[in-house]
Amino acid sequence: MNMIRLIAWREYMENVRTKGFWVTILIFPLIFIVMYFLMSALSRATPTRYYILIDQSGEYEQAVETAIAREHQRRILQSFVTYLLDNRKQSDLELTTANANTAADRLIDDVDADEVSALTEWLDSGGLEFALIMASPYLVADAPPFEPPSRQFIAASIPDEVDTSASTDDIIAALRPYLRGDRQISVGDETGTLFALILIPQNVDLDISRPGTTPAPPDTVAGIQYWARNLTDSRLPDAIERSINTEIRGREYDRLGVDGQVVRNVQRTRLPLSQLDPTAEPGEEAVSLADTFRQFAPIGFVYLIFVSLMQNVQYLLSNTIEEKSNRIIEVLLASVTAGELMMGKLLGIGMSGLTTIGAWLLSFYLFISLYNSSQTEFISQMLEVVFGSELIPWFIFYYFAGYALYSGVFLAIGSLCNTLKEAQAMMMPMILIQIVPIAMMAFVVLDPNNSIVRVMSWFPLFTPYLMMNRAAANPPLVDVIGTTIVLLVSIALVLWLSGKVFKLGVLRTGQPPKILELWRLLRSKP
Repeated sequence: MNMIRLIAWREYMENVRTKGFWVTILIFPLIFIVMYFLMSALSRATPTRYYILIDQSGEYEQAVETAIAREHQRRILQSFVTYLLDNRKQSDLELTTANANTAADRLIDDVDADEVSALTEWLDSGGLEFALIMASPYLVADAPPFEPPSRQFIAASIPDEVDTSASTDDIIAALRPYLRGDRQISVGDETGTLFALILIPQNVDLDISRPGTTPAPPDTVAGIQYWARNLTDSRLPDAIERSINTEIRGREYDRLGVDGQVVRNVQRTRLPLSQLDPTAEPGEEAVSLADTFRQFAPIGFVYLIFVSLMQNVQYLLSNTIEEKSNRIIEVLLASVTAGELMMGKLLGIGMSGLTTIGAWLLSFYLFISLYNSSQTEFISQMLEVVFGSELIPWFIFYYFAGYALYSGVFLAIGSLCNTLKEAQAMMMPMILIQIVPIAMMAFVVLDPNNSIVRVMSWFPLFTPYLMMNRAAANPPLVDVIGTTIVLLVSIALVLWLSGKVFKLGVLRTGQPPKILELWRLLRSKP
């Protein structure tokens, strides 16, 4: 046992002293921090986009302008809520459905519950100016002034060569160079690229779909035409469609003699639905945001297990192959047995992996502690939920179990190979096996006790990933106990077989053995 401890310490120190180890530790938090600030910058730096509106019908221009104005107000509302979270006096936003006590809290809760209704109330109550007045008593004394986001969509001037009374085909033909970016559009004294064209034909009302009418085929051009090269940003067309349909329905109300305001009030009337957990203690059955997050938290643990295992595998393979190619392993085997060397390597590399995870978690904790914002506050509260839950023991067990299972296999592969190229070819099937439960993560969270998932959980190579993924859903006790027994037996069997392969292959030279040759080696007596 003393020799195993010495070998483990040697392996650990050999890895810790390398530059690659510290690069691995630093690169992950560095990438996270860069991505965090990059995403924040991209969300604030949305470019101004110019559009042209041609309404040949003369009926919906105001509806389109209203849609664009509401979209701008929606962005102001979202930005203002973030401003409140960052600058209010008491940063005590809880992950519960508790009633808000301040005007700022009520606005935040309304946006979280129903942004559409919150936006309507925001506009009806006076928008930003009224909100600033109401929120001022709840802001810290040194709060910076609120800077609303700039307008994202701005109307551009219609080029002189475009005849707005011409046919839609002629209008598109004239504006196609602008839509493609070949020509620049004029916006006051500036020029820019045309982002979108909203073209409303003269007889657009003939395309209105009513109950009992046959809708137009999906591949035909009907109704309002929205021309844009950017097909991923659907905010503008969606806002226009909602606004114009609201306008059309309002006219239908008037035609039928229905009070449209009464209908809108009825549509805004809603009954809340309370989600309750039957497994919770009496009086604590209400499902909070924290409970919902806890159900998805195992996905993060599964990723952490996978990333750490892949890192440890690289250490195992590179160390073993390097020592084998340099004949160092022959010197080591002169002093210790192959079994002691193998177990020492597993323990030493395992400690390296734990050191890496610890460093990642520490850097993550320091970041959210030193950089105070609404986003990091939310993340810290989520971490409190996770670390205060029963998921940590599950993660610890399945991390060590997964490491013992897979590291034994990969170490045996490393002992049979002379170069990393050979090892990578042999380890590919094992990597593909791990990708299967990784690809299933989102589906497992939605239905963790599905019969297919339950059956696959009994396959030892899938067990650490799938059972960790199912941990928050209280899987049946028979699955927990049964898969644990099978997993532990599999670990013992894999380590025993890996020990035989390691002992026979570590001194082997030449090409890696074929499957039949490897089977004969395993059956042979030492």
